[in-house]
Amino acid sequence: MTTNTWYERSAFQFMALTLAFATLYAINNAATPFLYLVPGAHLVHIPSGIKFLMVLIFSFMGALSIATVSLMAGLFFYFPNHHGVSVELALVNALSPLLTLKLVTGTFRLGGFLEHLNLNSLIKMGLVFSLTNSVLNQLVIYWNGLTTDFLSGLEVMFIGDITGFGISLMLLKLSARFVKR
Repeated sequence: MTTNTWYERSAFQFMALTLAFATLYAINNAATPFLYLVPGAHLVHIPSGIKFLMVLIFSFMGALSIATVSLMAGLFFYFPNHHGVSVELALVNALSPLLTLKLVTGTFRLGGFLEHLNLNSLIKMGLVFSLTNSVLNQLVIYWNGLTTDFLSGLEVMFIGDITGFGISLMLLKLSARFVKR
């Protein structure tokens, strides 16, 4: 019987990922309220890119953390009187990066695809993710009557997701300089 060290335990990983994502999400939203142009959409949204990277690296554990943070943000900040909307948004926020992996790689995990991962495939995944995430989020908001202009919300969120994805990649590359190979 093998015992996992404390940092290999699922509960610890979930708590660490959730706390890290919640912190980044809160900092981004506190620093950029002027970029929150339509319900559910920032013009620049770094957590969107981080969300995709979390699922790329941590798979289902990353998706579970994203769903948890999204649910809490919806219930307590963005849509406190719309519990169903908060649950639906939590689900689509967790499913969007997983669905992107499935669409681009044919699986929910990178596995063997990781060795073929290059800038072009990352850009392709970023575009597919941005479109998938934006469409699903804005559909939830539109279908629940929180907006009447689906296309404006989609446009703002798509731009926010793309910029967030790009900034996240740049931050990842910058942080890689400080980490040993």
